Amino acid sequence: MKDIDIDQRRKKVLCAIVDSYVETAMPVGSRTISQRFRRSVSPATVRNVMADLEEMQLIMHPHTSAGRMPTDRGYRFYVDSLLEPERLTKEEESVINKLLTRECRDFDSLMRASSRAISMITNVAGIVLTPRLKRSIFKHIEFISMDSSRVLTVLITNSGLVKNSVMDLEDEISRSELFRISEFLNHELEGISLGDIKDYLTRRLLEQCDSFYNFLKKAMLVISSPSLLRMDDRVYYEGTTSLMAYPEFKDIAKARLFLRFLEEGKDVLDLFNEDMEKEGIKVHIGKENSCKEIQECSIITSNYKIQHRTIGAVGAIGPTRMEYGKVISAVSYLSEMLGKVLEDIG
Repeated sequence: MKDIDIDQRRKKVLCAIVDSYVETAMPVGSRTISQRFRRSVSPATVRNVMADLEEMQLIMHPHTSAGRMPTDRGYRFYVDSLLEPERLTKEEESVINKLLTRECRDFDSLMRASSRAISMITNVAGIVLTPRLKRSIFKHIEFISMDSSRVLTVLITNSGLVKNSVMDLEDEISRSELFRISEFLNHELEGISLGDIKDYLTRRLLEQCDSFYNFLKKAMLVISSPSLLRMDDRVYYEGTTSLMAYPEFKDIAKARLFLRFLEEGKDVLDLFNEDMEKEGIKVHIGKENSCKEIQECSIITSNYKIQHRTIGAVGAIGPTRMEYGKVISAVSYLSEMLGKVLEDIG
């Protein structure tokens, strides 16, 4: 989109059309744009520029006598080439900081507070994807013997994520041996991602040829249990009530489809997991989204990290007629702060 041949006047008119439409949700006429330029550009000139922009498929009009509104292509050019960076105010940053620090008493509360913070600042829906377990860094493990063949395992990551799992053991392991295994793992695995633990212990196992081999094999079997390292990704979202106030959602059928899209979560997870492999802010506009339920919406996402390692993602979703500058700034700031809070917890 950045290579479109568009002169400064067209850029200014397109920017004015987007800004006006975002504010009013009403198609924009040439007289309105002329007034925005304090009549330094006549309505007739604006109409000519609008005709050029429409031919370039950057704007459209819903019917013949109406004003113009941006297309998805127009929004994309606006975001990529015209959008001015917009910093959050000190008050807005303070709202986010207070929400995160006040609600960081447990992991679930922190995730909810993060999605709520985005929604409060942007007036669209905030979305947070929990840290992916395999991306998380090992911090501590504890085994609690329930009986001769069952063990409750408590796994804690450096992001504050706690995973409890009851495991059925094939061979009986004494409490004293479980204690030795936990001590060994807590010392040996510190700083290793959960996704790399199995390979790490396998290499250690291949290096051993003495009595330590059997002990290490038991430790590997315990921590490699599928029930321990498996955790479904979870999406937290807040702000759907605010979204329903937008005229874009006045159609009840469309609103229901959108809410179902959020509640089912699978497509949101797929999008966020794909975005997690890329750095920086990602913006998906309108029909760039493959799911028909959100093809009149835009989604903005960003990764959050612990010690420079991506572990999850945050984002916002709302109508394509959103304040992109504000939403991008809020998502970017929140992702940075969430990473810092999680590091402090760890």
